[in-house]
Amino acid sequence: MKRVLITNDDGFESPGIRALLGAFAQKAEVILVAPSDERSCSSHSITARRPLVAREVEVEGVQGFAVDGTPADTVILGLNLFNHVPIDFVVSGINRGPNLGFDVFYSGTVAAAMEAAMSGVPSMAVSLVLGEHANYQLAARVALEVWETFGAILERERNLVLNVNVPDCRGEDDIAGWSITELGDRFYFTRVRELEQRVDGLRRFTFEEEQRDLLLLENSDFQAVWHSRVSITPLRPNLTDYALQKDLRLVLESARK
Repeated sequence: MKRVLITNDDGFESPGIRALLGAFAQKAEVILVAPSDERSCSSHSITARRPLVAREVEVEGVQGFAVDGTPADTVILGLNLFNHVPIDFVVSGINRGPNLGFDVFYSGTVAAAMEAAMSGVPSMAVSLVLGEHANYQLAARVALEVWETFGAILERERNLVLNVNVPDCRGEDDIAGWSITELGDRFYFTRVRELEQRVDGLRRFTFEEEQRDLLLLENSDFQAVWHSRVSITPLRPNLTDYALQKDLRLVLESARK
């Protein structure tokens, strides 16, 4: 039986992780290592200047650890704690809200999956578009089906992350299908607002999101979920732009002649 490590960035007691544990425990030996509290937007940060504290917990009948660290921390810890029983796959989620487009760079959910891929363990980040239904059980069933459908590829491509976004649907019949997608563009600007009140001469700022026109580019993750389709975007930890790399070499060679 495959061993699956499950984590998230919303905390070990969130409804999303409970749904994942219930779904994957039917098909795999499940291990839980997740943050003790919410760590959204933590990106790929790790804890480097203090010891991590982990306590044993049980969620949905699954034994594991709640860790006072980041999502990436939990994957590093989980892969090392259980190195005597190698982990075959890592699932991160189910995130409260989508992780579409360039938001994957801020996402703790995606970062946890990336940490697994960097260690040679294939993984999946699962996020649910929140709206009227908030059907985490549906998203968990989709995640399990994605894992089973692409199992052979995941075993072959061990540095792979599948970024899965599930649309806000009442049930399976309302999902229009699956799409293999690419990352879309951001649909908002980040604005900086300075708070008027100053204390001890210090200036304080907040970040605010200002929405812009949503461009539903063809084959993008945004387009898929907008049309009630599950978006599956393959991601790699290696961010090298190989096409541009060739152009840069040509320019460099020309400049040195």
